[in-house]
Amino acid sequence: MDDMRRDVLEQGLYRRAVEAAVWGMPAVNFEVMRDVLAPEGGGEFLYWSRLVDWKNKTLTPNPDLIYYMAFVDLADGPVVVDIPPGSDEHVLNGSLCNLWQVPLEDVGPFGADEGRGGRYLLLPPGYADEIPDGFIVLQSDTSGVYALLRSVLPHADQETLDAGLAYCEQIGLYPLSEAVNPAATPRRDLHGTIVDTRIPYDIHFWKALDRVVQHEVWLPRDRAFAEMLRGLGIERGKPFAPDAARIEVLERAVQEAHEWLATVYRTEPDFAEGSHWFFPAQRDFIQGQAENFTNGEVYPYTDRAVIYHMAFIGIKRLGIGQFYLVTVRDSNDELLRSDRSYRLRVPGGVPVSQYWSVTAYDGDDHTLIEGNTKYSVASQAPGLTVNDDGSVDVYFGPDVEPGREANNVPTGGAPTFELMFRFYGVGPEVLQKTWTLDDVQPR
Repeated sequence: MDDMRRDVLEQGLYRRAVEAAVWGMPAVNFEVMRDVLAPEGGGEFLYWSRLVDWKNKTLTPNPDLIYYMAFVDLADGPVVVDIPPGSDEHVLNGSLCNLWQVPLEDVGPFGADEGRGGRYLLLPPGYADEIPDGFIVLQSDTSGVYALLRSVLPHADQETLDAGLAYCEQIGLYPLSEAVNPAATPRRDLHGTIVDTRIPYDIHFWKALDRVVQHEVWLPRDRAFAEMLRGLGIERGKPFAPDAARIEVLERAVQEAHEWLATVYRTEPDFAEGSHWFFPAQRDFIQGQAENFTNGEVYPYTDRAVIYHMAFIGIKRLGIGQFYLVTVRDSNDELLRSDRSYRLRVPGGVPVSQYWSVTAYDGDDHTLIEGNTKYSVASQAPGLTVNDDGSVDVYFGPDVEPGREANNVPTGGAPTFELMFRFYGVGPEVLQKTWTLDDVQPR
């Protein structure tokens, strides 16, 4: 084969590898988390007994609430997730998602149980046996499933945190075959442990994707990617054993895919006119997530990859229970730098029924900034200074000014940082854009 034809073929494989990396992003995100957090299999709840810190190197975790997570393999049969009733003091928000991070259902007051609690029954693909009464039935199209549950804390004190942990102890996870008399659900506390689930942009990305292909059935909408991956050496039932030359191509491709997604992320259109805050995906993705991409006219897997290169979990009713806005730029359209100081004025009357918060993350890898001891300002934070008009000034920068500690977030040593503003119990004014966030102002 002459050099020209060889170059054309290699370039074709390279372009397919870039596209396959974009498509596979949410599955790799899931598989990396599963491999780190549940390497011996599922069946237990993982939790943090204190508010998370930088040792939790998941993508954009929330440092203002309690996390519970569980990974399940439905290849072993149906599984029950038992959610206790909530109360004013113990509110649970969360979602149950398939391997592609598509939400099967939300739980808690904005989910199917409406805060009254319920037993969610997760069924494996193709399940045809009789289904008993008394369950909220969720049919999954993948064997891999996971739960992310958040205990929302109405007050930022130890007593409330302990009460939230006691509430979460009531959550159950067990096979359907044990539903009549379930055993106690095993739990593992990850507080103080370094948990690194950042997406690897090297050959380990492809090894994770190969594990997914080996274990999961192909969904009809993804059949074209089976051919792409086969040409790259990933095929169900066959070992993935790339040589050095192929590894070099695959690593360059996933790094280009990452660079592309990061650039799309940093140039997303503004959510509201005159502001640099944005939601990192567009309407087709939001609708697709809620409907498991059943609209055959569009498959927004690029938007999906933008989301899952910097975050995890899917929310079925996005904009009802929770909503998020992100900014990476100040009012001058410059990237937020950790060696500079900024102020964000949060207007009064934030339309939330639970709380709002704003969190700073490392601008490169979307994790809590390493070495910091404070990461966010939340509306329920003790000592928060509120202006006479109800607005709140939040300060970001390398130094903390005396008297502003409660309203301050240090930016640490990361070269750049990004901000995520969370609305819990979000009101319609946010999506209607009658209440909007101001830009971050340099000081």
